[in-house]
Amino acid sequence: MGRIDLIGPDEATDDVRAVYRVLEERFHKVPNLFAAVAHHPAALEPLLQLFGSVYEETDLSPRVVELAIIKVSFALQSHYCLTLHKAFALERGVTDAELRSLVEDPSHAAFPEAERAVLDFAVVYAVDAREISDESCARLREHYSQDQVVTLCLLMSLSRLFGDVANTLQIPLDAFIKPPA
Repeated sequence: MGRIDLIGPDEATDDVRAVYRVLEERFHKVPNLFAAVAHHPAALEPLLQLFGSVYEETDLSPRVVELAIIKVSFALQSHYCLTLHKAFALERGVTDAELRSLVEDPSHAAFPEAERAVLDFAVVYAVDAREISDESCARLREHYSQDQVVTLCLLMSLSRLFGDVANTLQIPLDAFIKPPA
C-alpha cells in the first residue's frame, strides 16, 4: 500500500482521463506512478510528453535506454522503477544473465565497452551528477553523439525523478508487471 491513494479513471478530471487514454494505448493500463502523479494534474501531461520524447524518440538503442534506467534505478534502490524496467529490458534485448550481472559485477565486464561507458556514467550520475568527470564524458563521447549524451542525461534525470517519487510515496508495483526471476 502506498502513502497516497492512486487516482483511478472514475475519480480523474477530464484532462487526466485524456492522459490516461494515452497511457492505456502505450501500456494497456495506467501505471501506478502516473496514477499518483495525477494528484498534480498540471504536471501529468508535460511529464508524459517529456518522458515520451526522451524514451521513445531517440536514436539510442532500446537496450541502452533500459540499461541506463536500470542502473540509475538500482543506485536509487527504486524497487518500483527497477522492477518495471527489468521487465521492459527483457523485451528490449537484455538477458536475465545480464540483468543479474548489473547487480553482481560492478565492472560490467559482461557488456561491450560502449554499454560499460553508459553503465559507469549512470552509477555516478545517479548518486551525484556533479561528480561526473571530464574523462567519463569523453568516454561516452567515444561511442555516442552529443545528442545521444544529452538524451542519456535526460533519461537518467527522469529516472531519478520517477525513482524518488516512487520511493517517497511507496508506489505499489503494477499488477501487469511480472518481476523477472
